[in-house]
Amino acid sequence: MRWDKNHWIWMKNRGKTVEFLSAEHVTFRYFELAKHNILEDASLVIHPGTITVIIGSSGCGKSTMAAVCAGLYPENAGELLSGTVRLCGQDAALLSPAQRSRFLTLMFQNPDLQFCMDTLRKELRFCLENISFLAEQMDSRIESFAKDLSIGPLLDRRFASLSGGEKQKAALCCLLALDSQGILLDEPFANIDPDSSSEIVRMLKAQNAAHNTTIIAIDHQLDHWLEAADEFILVGKGGQILKRGITPDTLAQYEDLFLSQGVFFPGRQYPSAEKTPPKGTAVVLNRVSIRSEKKGPALLTNCSLSFEYGQITALTGSSGAGKTTLFHTLLKQRPYDGTILINGKDLRKIREKDLFQMIGIVFQNPSQQFTTTNVLDEVMENLTIWCPGLNADQKQMRAKELLSQYGLWEYRRYSPYMLSQGQQRRLAVLSVLCGEQKILLLDEPTYGQDDRSTRTIMEQLRQKARDQGLCIIFSTHDLNLAAACADVTYTIQEKELKPC
Repeated sequence: MRWDKNHWIWMKNRGKTVEFLSAEHVTFRYFELAKHNILEDASLVIHPGTITVIIGSSGCGKSTMAAVCAGLYPENAGELLSGTVRLCGQDAALLSPAQRSRFLTLMFQNPDLQFCMDTLRKELRFCLENISFLAEQMDSRIESFAKDLSIGPLLDRRFASLSGGEKQKAALCCLLALDSQGILLDEPFANIDPDSSSEIVRMLKAQNAAHNTTIIAIDHQLDHWLEAADEFILVGKGGQILKRGITPDTLAQYEDLFLSQGVFFPGRQYPSAEKTPPKGTAVVLNRVSIRSEKKGPALLTNCSLSFEYGQITALTGSSGAGKTTLFHTLLKQRPYDGTILINGKDLRKIREKDLFQMIGIVFQNPSQQFTTTNVLDEVMENLTIWCPGLNADQKQMRAKELLSQYGLWEYRRYSPYMLSQGQQRRLAVLSVLCGEQKILLLDEPTYGQDDRSTRTIMEQLRQKARDQGLCIIFSTHDLNLAAACADVTYTIQEKELKPC
């Protein structure tokens, strides 16, 4: 029996009310991190039929709690030392994966982990098959999902060719296809442009209103939820709830509490950085056209502009507009027409070995660029490659300085793959800053970050550009960040790079 609008489920067989989700006194750790509990006596209650947004600093345990509530942990990783999770009054540990999915489905922070097939159409068919949906109605249902999310053109494209934002939309589409009683979204808008984010929130609100679907979102930005959320929950380290029962109407009362935790507060602006003059031309595009695949549609056409040393350039544009593809093109990983010059040399004539001495990159998915299984080793390896003049003690001191600066020193013995997405992002950024490349490409360097970490990253990039004359190009969907921190901003619109 589905619940009514009163935030309660009436269980006929018990004659009483129960919560949609109740996690009580959860203590959880990963096996390899036995000395550190990711969650420490954490509890969480979600009322049925509500839209709840959970916010907290990067690495405080939000994603781990989501995985525990959805049943992924400890079944697939880690150790639950204490606590219970109940879904609609039933012990989640006693439910099969199929039974749990009828109550709650989870959208991962990293959408690449979500898919089993190579295209969205195949993935949706797979989802519908798993809930025994009628075969003859599948095609019409798939087209309906795609229309609701405005992603019809993505149905038959390979996931490998989609942008991060397009993958997130595809993952959400698959969750809706499962028709669960609740949806748990982990950073659903990390790679999605503001307009698409607002549209998805409107769609989720309609889903909630029409079907009483419980929506739980983990997010660093609350702006999109101000007209949709019933409750905001602020959590601290170890998954401890610092304050719940916050509503859009009462949010203003808690600004100081939010800021003390280093998390974003709606309406707060970044301090504007002083613009710096260019110190020479690093990259020139001359009548350049690019596409994501050889036979795919053009993403940029006939673009001519330059990127300068000593300056930070921001790239904005809707999801799938071509920001990541432009970065890949500058690394000779995508076909292009026209001429690209790097330090005055034709890109086509530069050997890849030499190119990577000139250009460093932070991928949109940072886990794809780690080469070790230890956070400290990851930094030490980069220091060994790029700072051969440092002895072992000096490298250790420098690594400690960098990791402390980015709030990662206490995680130095962790595997990079066990970090949160925000922590992985910071590790990737500081690793590339160890290098001596003079041109840095950063694909969404602040996604998954809280306010404090975002400011730390951008201050470090500003210092590198100003003091060392680096050419730094970063992509972002945060227009306020681009306006405050970049010397120059371009937006990809109508297949052109246009100055803002």
